Amino acid sequence: MVDSQSENVRKRVLRLLRLDRQYRPNPLSSEVIPALLRAGRPALIGGAIRDIARGGRAAFKSDLDFVVYGSRPTEFRETMRAAGAIENKFGGFGLQIGVWHIDAWHLQDTWARTAGLRDVHSLHDLLQCTFFDWDAIIFDLETRKLISKRGYFSKLSSGILDITLEPNPNPQGSLVRSLRRAALWHIDFGPKLTSFALNSLEQFNWPELVQLDRRAFDYPVLSNLNLSSLKCALRNPKRKGRILTSTPVPRSQIQLDLPICGDDRTSLVEGGI
Repeated sequence: MVDSQSENVRKRVLRLLRLDRQYRPNPLSSEVIPALLRAGRPALIGGAIRDIARGGRAAFKSDLDFVVYGSRPTEFRETMRAAGAIENKFGGFGLQIGVWHIDAWHLQDTWARTAGLRDVHSLHDLLQCTFFDWDAIIFDLETRKLISKRGYFSKLSSGILDITLEPNPNPQGSLVRSLRRAALWHIDFGPKLTSFALNSLEQFNWPELVQLDRRAFDYPVLSNLNLSSLKCALRNPKRKGRILTSTPVPRSQIQLDLPICGDDRTSLVEGGI
């Protein structure tokens, strides 16, 4: 039996990608997806699906992140270059089509695999490769099915964000995104993310993090936060049900008139900022 929430999200993703026949094609469906299909079998992962699951189509603010499988990495790279995509230092490719920014990776070039942290042979293996657990959801364009762990939507609705795979090539960027989400989404951190955030705040220079946030995002957030209050909240977690959680940015601490921001790329690789 198909879960109704999962089915609703699946239909929204179909509409977003213009794979639902009742919607007119747009540059995404007429240019980007055909290019990805020439490169292999594409699957959408992470932020776009997460945003849609959290707040519907209106909440979608992310870039679109695709993983391609079913082809050789060399074929994928050649096809992406022919489509005008720009290669990044982690083996992925970026495309800008109108308002759409698209990042694409070959399954075998997943950072967790190339770094020797995870065995990655199928789309299901990618569920263990994202930094944030909320990003561990995939839509396979070939089967038109969602792929996620059991209980994904319950975890999303709990308002507790945590970590799936902590090691990544850009821990500063991961910390900035974590704190932005705490402020903009009014969420709690699970035990792993609480520990990561506290340790990282002790390690990194706060003014540098503030500047990184200002350079990377249209809506800077960290300049509105108080470092001492952040550390205090992270040092004093409380139980939410059976889970020990922290609330780094209580609603009473910050009043930001900002939308849910598309503030990250999929965390298969935290190299965007």
